[in-house]
Amino acid sequence: MSHESTKFDLVSLLQELDESLNDYEKGFPLEDFAKGDYQQHPFVTLLTCCDSRVSANMLGVPFNRVFCVENIGNQVNNSSGSVLYGLLHLNTPLMIVAGHSDCGAIKAATSDFTAEPAPLINELTTVKSSLDLGCSGLKADSVSQAQLSELNVDVQVDLLLSNPDIAPRIENSSLQIIGVVVDLHNIYGGGYGKVYTVNVNGEKDAEAIKKITTIGGFAAKAKRLS
Repeated sequence: MSHESTKFDLVSLLQELDESLNDYEKGFPLEDFAKGDYQQHPFVTLLTCCDSRVSANMLGVPFNRVFCVENIGNQVNNSSGSVLYGLLHLNTPLMIVAGHSDCGAIKAATSDFTAEPAPLINELTTVKSSLDLGCSGLKADSVSQAQLSELNVDVQVDLLLSNPDIAPRIENSSLQIIGVVVDLHNIYGGGYGKVYTVNVNGEKDAEAIKKITTIGGFAAKAKRLS
């Protein structure tokens, strides 16, 4: 599960971060924040992999719009409390589960990770369980890493749909759950960094998703490898 390390000049990086912090403070959207009585009012709960290449800003400016929950492999069961907080207490009408190509957690979960520290083993075991569930009935050697990302997203959507606190919101149309895959490596053939819709409220057929009229531009982005 090794990852090639990058050498950083920490002193220079901290100087750059100082500039970034200053820019954040100068550009803080105080007027808009005040209109919302200085509270948070996100419209979407985003469960995404904490991979540094996958950012909440794919949904636009995230400030006070995106309640972002991140963990390795975008697992519901490794952050269930945070996910439920966004859906049940912040009442976001949209839930997005975002996987991605070349997911390190998926690679690790399909290899031997028994020598890792216990907390990492625990999280990777959850990822492995999701992959085992998603691949049920499939030949393991016939599923690519990119397809595993799709199947992993499917499992997370299914977990959300089966939650008794969430299911009623789907039934009364007060919540949409959308699963996407961020293609960092042009695996789908549409270009690098493209986002594809792979699941909507449990619907996995790309042609059927394209006909859903309640999900905006996500319908046109429907595409699957698996």
